[in-house]
Parts: sequence; C-alpha cells; structure tokens
Amino acid sequence: MNVARIVAVIRREKLSKSTNEAPVCLRITKDRRVMYKTLFHVSPEFWDDKNRCIKKQHPNAEILNTTINQKKAELEKETLFLTLADSSISMATIRNKINNRTSFDLFEYANKYIEQLYKDGKHATYKKYKSVVKKLRFYVGNGSLPIKSISLDFIKGYENYLMNHIGNNRNTTTVNLKALAKLVGDIYRNYDMDETGNPFRKMRFKREQTDRTFLEIEEIHKIQHLRLRVRNPLYDAREVFLFECYTGIRISDILTLKWKHITDEKISIRMRKTEKLLTIPINDYVRSVLDRRRCAVENNGGKITSEKYVFNILKVDVDEVSAQDALNAISSATAVINKQLKKIAEQTNIDKNLSTHCARHSYATALLTNNIPLPVIKEMLGHSDIKVTQIYAKVVDSKRNEVVECLNKVYHG
Repeated sequence: MNVARIVAVIRREKLSKSTNEAPVCLRITKDRRVMYKTLFHVSPEFWDDKNRCIKKQHPNAEILNTTINQKKAELEKETLFLTLADSSISMATIRNKINNRTSFDLFEYANKYIEQLYKDGKHATYKKYKSVVKKLRFYVGNGSLPIKSISLDFIKGYENYLMNHIGNNRNTTTVNLKALAKLVGDIYRNYDMDETGNPFRKMRFKREQTDRTFLEIEEIHKIQHLRLRVRNPLYDAREVFLFECYTGIRISDILTLKWKHITDEKISIRMRKTEKLLTIPINDYVRSVLDRRRCAVENNGGKITSEKYVFNILKVDVDEVSAQDALNAISSATAVINKQLKKIAEQTNIDKNLSTHCARHSYATALLTNNIPLPVIKEMLGHSDIKVTQIYAKVVDSKRNEVVECLNKVYHG
C-alpha cells in the first residue's frame, strides 16, 4: 500500500524580503508528486533542519512545534483514511481533501452541505435535505456512514425501508434517493474517486404519475359565483385561489405579490422557487380582481403604494425578514388558505381535494384543453424543463381516454 509521506519543512526559496520570514509547511509526497500545506511563517534562523522543528530559541517554539505535530498527525490520519478507502487515490484527491475539507463520511459531508444551504438562504432545500438525512440517520443507527459502505445492496435495503417500514410512497422515496445520490456524487467528485464505484451511477429513479387534481371550467365558475361577504374568512381564500386559476402563479408568489410588480398590461415577478423572471399578461378576470383590491384599500382610507401586498394576508414583509421567517410565514398562510378551501368545496358541492396547487393545475389543464402549445404553457408556468409541463398533457390524455370509455359503454348499452 503506497501511503503518502508527510514531513515538516521550511521553504527558504519563498523567503519574504519585507519580513525576512519563510513559510513552514507540511510536504506531502505520493507517487513522486509533491504538494505543500503552509502552517505559518518564521525567520529561517529559528528552523532546525535536522529535527524538522522550531528551535528552542524562538519565543513561541513550544506552541509552534505543537501546531506542527498536531497538523501532521491530522494529515497522516486523513491520507491513511483515503488510501484505505481507495489504494489508487491520487495526489489530486489528497489536495482536494486538504483544501476543501470534504469528508469521506456521508453524514459529516451532509451536515456541511446543509449548513451552507441555510447560510445561502435556500431554506426550502435546507428543510428537504435535513429531512432526508434525518431518515437516513435513523436507518443507519449510528453517527457515521463511510462512503464505501454505500453499495447497491445498501441502497435497495434503504429503498425497502422507506417504502415498507416508513410508508413513503414511490415518489417520496425517489426524492429521498435522489438527494442521497446527489450527496454521494459530490463526494466522489470532490475526492476524484473512480466514479465506476458509485452505486448510483447507473440507477434510474422510478416515479409514478400521481393524480393531479384540477377543476373543470364549470367548477371554477361555481367557486367564482359563490356568494360571500367581504368580511367572510373564505372571501380572501377564494380570491387567491381564483387568481391562481387565472394566472398559474404559485401561491408563494401570489402571497408576496406587491403593487410594484404590476403594470397596466402585465405582472412581472421573480419566482421565489426558481428565481426565474416570470411575466404574465393581465386577463379580464385578473384585472377585475386587481380593481377590487384597489377599491377596497381606497374605500377604507388607505393608499396604494408600490411596497404593499396586493393580497394583504402575510403579516410580515418578506423583504425585511430572514429567509427562514419568510418561508414560515408563507407556509402558515398557505395552510390556513387550504383549510378554507375545503370549506369552499363543501359549500359548492365540489367533491375534489381543493388546494392552492389545485388552482395551478387547473390553469395548466385549461390551457392544454384549449390547444395552447406546450412550449407556451411551459413559459406561462415558469417551468425550467418542458418535461414537467408534459405531465399536464398526460393528465389531459387520460381524461380523453375516459371519454372514449364512457362513450363505448353508452354504445354497448
């Protein structure tokens, strides 16, 4: 086994003319390749070449020599760990390990990745990965998961655990496995490991087509014509729901929609989920909603300003609070609206699971059934991949098949 050799040296050729000090480094040698890890700088007169340490004459000799010994021991442990995991490990891999501090333990790497998501304000993704790793920790049963222990058998066992012990459905299981695959892939790339050893490399993730609840035009009209007083708690929920039905804008973007995002002809927002710019032309129904909202504010002695919400539901300004607080506020408001939509479904005798996302599905399906081209619908929904939009096409096709079956039953009596 070819283990990297590590020694402490002073690099006199790097002597600074301004300070007259040279870097003390750990020199790592493997397969005739060399790299240096700088620890600190001292005057060359204090370096003991024979013993590879700082001379006692230096005022901080004890502290500096302790630093050398500790760092050397850490690197020896890390490089040995790397070599045991993969005997053909390269100097490039060792360099990446030392410079990036990437862990060979999945949980250690995942913790750093999750922390970075939080720092970057990507709180939805942060929550997803936190949940994914929590499940995996419970399955593993201890605090570490070496990358080499993640085999195809391990993945199949974990897949079985998710579906048959926790009760996750096929799509939720796939979300968990894809997140795990991303973390494992990161480690393989960061270590320059042979990716043929990555068990996820040739895996094809399965997904099941789920029933996307959507409303027919007649059902949308029933909700639209439901008589509600303005002070009824269901009134705003109905307004938001129909606004989504007629624009396709996600609930998170509707709740944070401000008057500054609206002109006479269009709504322009940067979507919270993807940060992609979305522009929606204003149709007659949306214009009527906006007019009602303006009148309601002005009739109550208020004034429309660019920074005010169109739907005054959120209790915080998402531009003034942390990303986590904004996410919590949006999630709470959406949960309340979804509860109110269940009551609206009862009052309109609509036997479907009404939710804010049902409105977005209804919008997409309405466009498809009216033969609007898929690429256009993709842009209107703000999808980054047309494959996502094609899911709605499959829903419409399945409904067409139901019509055929119905007519066949009529014909055959």
